[in-house]
Amino acid sequence: MAARMSPAARWAPPGAGQQLLGDLAETADVCCETRSVPVLPPGRGRRGLLSGLFGASRAAGPEVGPFTTAAVVTPGVIVIATVTDRGTQVRLGARLADVSLQDADPALYGRATGVDVQARWFGSSDASSYLLPLDTGPAGQAFLARLRELTTEARHR
Repeated sequence: MAARMSPAARWAPPGAGQQLLGDLAETADVCCETRSVPVLPPGRGRRGLLSGLFGASRAAGPEVGPFTTAAVVTPGVIVIATVTDRGTQVRLGARLADVSLQDADPALYGRATGVDVQARWFGSSDASSYLLPLDTGPAGQAFLARLRELTTEARHR
């Protein structure tokens, strides 16, 4: 995981224009980039490309192959962009005040590590969750700690 801006982090999620996000590079408090190789959770069969990227759990399936996820967090919003090596993209954004965070559940995600981000994403009327992959090392834990702080601060504004 690297603490640098990625081209993927600059992509605006659907509905971002109405949210007046501005220049994320100037307002970012913390950001990360993670390179992941999907693995099947225990007891799960193979899933198709679309169910892997856009299914209820939103975890990428093994058919998708390796992918890169970037997250940018400002004092008010989180933007997540995931791009597979095959070019499939997922772009999400949400107000931090509306976000809830939960450690990744091994029953759902197997050995994948990170945080399950639940929100009503821009452009969507329903809330859903997305696994933001993070490593378990110091950089991943520092990012997660700051994300939790910013989420708490946003709720108390």
